[in-house]
Amino acid sequence: MYRFRATVLTVLSIAALCTASLAAQTPDTATLQGTVADPSHANISGAHITVTNEDTGLTRTAESDSAGRFTLAGLPGAGAYTMSITKDGFAAAQTTHVPLNPGSSTIVALTLKVAGETSTVIVESAATGLRADQPQLGIYLTSEQMQQTPLFTRRITALPLLNSANRPAINQGDIFMNEFLITTNGAGRRQTWFEVDGANSIDMWGRQTIFTNIPLMAVDQMSVLTNTFTPEYGGGTGSAVNLITRSGGSNYHGQFLELWRPAATEASLSGFTTANAASGNDITSDILGQSALSLSGPLLSQKTHFFLAGEWNRQAKASPITSPLAPGSFVGHYRGWLGLLRLDHQINDTNNAFLRVNFDSFTDTNPNGIVGGASLANVARTFHRRTYSGEIGETATLSPRLVNNLRLQFQLASPITEFDPAVYSTQFVVPISSGGTFTSGTSQNALLMNRQYEISETLSIASGRHQIAVGGSVIAAHNGGNSKEFGGPIFLGKFTYNTCTQAPAICESSAYLNNISNVANYQQSFGNQNYTVDDQLFGIFAQDDYRASHRLTINLGLRYERQTFTDAKLNFAPRIGFVYDVFGTGDTIVRAGYGIYHSQIVDNSFASYALGEPSGVFTYTATPGQVGFPTSIAAAPLPQFPAGGAVPVRSLYVRPGQSAYLAQWFPTNVLKAYPNALLNPYSQQWTASLEQKLASNWTMSIDYVGAHTLRIIRPLDVDGPAPFIRTAQNQTRSAQAANCTRPYWIYWYAQHSLTCSTTTASNPQPPYSVIQTDVNNGYLHYNALDLNIAHNFAHGLQMLASYTWSHTLDNVDPDTTSQNPNDTNFTQHQEYGPAIYDQRHRFVLSGEYILPTAKVHIGGIGTFGSGLPYNIVTGTTNSGNTGATTDRPVINGAVIGRNAGRGNGQYSVDPFLSRAFPLYRDQVTLDLRAEAFNVLNHANFIGYSGTYGNGLTPGVGFGAPLAGVTAQLPARSMQFSAKVSF
Repeated sequence: MYRFRATVLTVLSIAALCTASLAAQTPDTATLQGTVADPSHANISGAHITVTNEDTGLTRTAESDSAGRFTLAGLPGAGAYTMSITKDGFAAAQTTHVPLNPGSSTIVALTLKVAGETSTVIVESAATGLRADQPQLGIYLTSEQMQQTPLFTRRITALPLLNSANRPAINQGDIFMNEFLITTNGAGRRQTWFEVDGANSIDMWGRQTIFTNIPLMAVDQMSVLTNTFTPEYGGGTGSAVNLITRSGGSNYHGQFLELWRPAATEASLSGFTTANAASGNDITSDILGQSALSLSGPLLSQKTHFFLAGEWNRQAKASPITSPLAPGSFVGHYRGWLGLLRLDHQINDTNNAFLRVNFDSFTDTNPNGIVGGASLANVARTFHRRTYSGEIGETATLSPRLVNNLRLQFQLASPITEFDPAVYSTQFVVPISSGGTFTSGTSQNALLMNRQYEISETLSIASGRHQIAVGGSVIAAHNGGNSKEFGGPIFLGKFTYNTCTQAPAICESSAYLNNISNVANYQQSFGNQNYTVDDQLFGIFAQDDYRASHRLTINLGLRYERQTFTDAKLNFAPRIGFVYDVFGTGDTIVRAGYGIYHSQIVDNSFASYALGEPSGVFTYTATPGQVGFPTSIAAAPLPQFPAGGAVPVRSLYVRPGQSAYLAQWFPTNVLKAYPNALLNPYSQQWTASLEQKLASNWTMSIDYVGAHTLRIIRPLDVDGPAPFIRTAQNQTRSAQAANCTRPYWIYWYAQHSLTCSTTTASNPQPPYSVIQTDVNNGYLHYNALDLNIAHNFAHGLQMLASYTWSHTLDNVDPDTTSQNPNDTNFTQHQEYGPAIYDQRHRFVLSGEYILPTAKVHIGGIGTFGSGLPYNIVTGTTNSGNTGATTDRPVINGAVIGRNAGRGNGQYSVDPFLSRAFPLYRDQVTLDLRAEAFNVLNHANFIGYSGTYGNGLTPGVGFGAPLAGVTAQLPARSMQFSAKVSF
């Protein structure tokens, strides 16, 4: 009997983009299943199948049953496999470099011929071909592709943006994280679920990004699922990003990289100069140095392997200071460290285990551009974030058809957020008539921690035509600290001065600042800002992938999850779908699915409750002559709340469902629909897709995606004043007049037999005005058409062209700041309009080509998108409901709709060029690389001035693009790197 390499009828690529999917196993393991038959299509039982991981040497075996079927579940997803098939009386078959997509099934059809002839292996679905077993949509990325993709600062969180269904969320906050946040299917920026090696990597405190980031060198594979994924995923209505870290192999390998992003090759952002910069976000220079390394190989024996990777970032961002006291540039320094160690050990033929520990630590001395413009360096606050993750995983093959996966993980954020003032002192704020506001000093700080513990287990069962998985997970979080992001209370006080009409040099001088007669008011916070949160997110699920026929697979699943931070207890989430191979050739696939997905409410919501409730923190304001106004500048801060001072009318932020607790201060039944529960939002999503093989290595998919999200959280004043209907511009109501119509004020004055004056504040008066809480009355509709054309890596070419048309309408944007309505009494259809991230068109072209003679790699990314909406506002509080409304102008006799403005289109071209040079035979190579970002230097604005004003015509500057890194994408820059590999 002769051994030979089998004919593989499906091309296996090592760097392809394709439709990703899941099957009955944990997201970091894969299943290989198939049938064995003879040339007459009669089933062959007793065939011996052996698969071997080409990196680690891990070997698994199975035998075909009486129906010719076999299954090898729980295979580690990292690395490619060699597959061998033997049966007495038949020719053996062998094929190499079979890639497995973690969380999915690779299906093979084996035809064994008599000894001496050629047996064949047909790979019906693999990590790089058309999927025929699951309905979900997404992309799959290999290590090679990720390494070749131009990435700004080499951040892996930018990779999901290669799929046009994912959009950057830069206009929604958190740029100080130095990561990329995304929105998918109309979901908010905090809805992405990160999974690393089969365990969660979400941050339950804030869900800003991946809990502990991973060096690019350490990522082996990434699947970015955008819709209809199976019930093992929960806690989010956006995409699911599944990462598999690299394992060491039987040989020693290493890499060392040095990267530079110099100032000499970068262009300036648009919209400002060093002379008129308004804030520290108006950055004039952003340079980077990065060092990265990895080392892997066997450890003591061929059964244990290690992989070690690290990364060190040095970034410097210059922000102009326009104050005459300290003109020049303030350089904010970002220092970041990433590290990862993974150990893999094959215990025996049926058990293997791994250990992963990694850390992510960084500091930023000018987060969110605190210093710059008229703000001096003494207002600087250093942002710290240090996170650590440790995971143990064990896979037990109880039989070829029964596999158990266990994952244990501990995650520590110490801190998750920390803001430390450079100068912890009283703050001075001087409005200057000639333009701008001078700021010096700060007394705001924050220190927040997070600890998360997780256990998850999945039992995978292959039974005939069924692939079944049952399992569950529990994530327990203990977090909290003092204050909240950027720091809230001002315990050391703040002086706000009268508008200074003199020269800026005089307005900002010590003589002017130390003169108490120049002060308009003094503010200081009092109260308790410390709190802790204990929260658990647990879920159980069951999934059955039933292969009804050779062409049809039906997917049925159900998930139940519970977040103890909320009051929701009926979070059931069915997932159903099917995949149909139209002609039975694997060239035309139809898929469809429906699912319900629940959203986790971030734990840092408790910060607003803890600080905003009646027993929390309040800020006292005194004007000259009032009790509590300091006798001199040096007398601040006040040692205690001033004797005889009247506690100011406070704005509250309280948790829903606490009527009994709040009754000691006020009855909630007098408010406007105070909610009796805090519920998790959820999304119903449905898809229909056609996937077609166009030619050798070319595939096309057309997908329709729909979503309807309900119970979106809206911050709402449930003590809102009576409606104030405006039919013309410049109609206003005073805050006092508005307060007199508040339900609680009406109740309070009736209880005290007093009358509320609509013109002047009385003494006594009610202690609270705005009473804000989180209301589950938001809803959203999303419809999209996705078109993807991919060329799997072959003949030196790999490419993905991804286009999405979509439309997102909602009455409140999830996970976005500044969500106050025009009128708190009208929050349904009156607020229904385009979402702030409603980008109708988005096209992304990415790929690489290897020149056949020069061994030069060329490629890159081209991104093209239509403009984003922005809200149009009056800039004043017309309704009198200060702090609870965002008033919009009246045009043609009616208040215009929400997010009615629309910005300009955006595009960016990011090319790269690289070449490898042999240094020592083929064992040591040097790779030189140059890449550019926004090489055409197009000004990509995402923020616009929406201040219309109260007049009949728009005010000056209305509709103009805003300046700074929070309002526009980066200008042209270039990165250069040299990498040595062995």
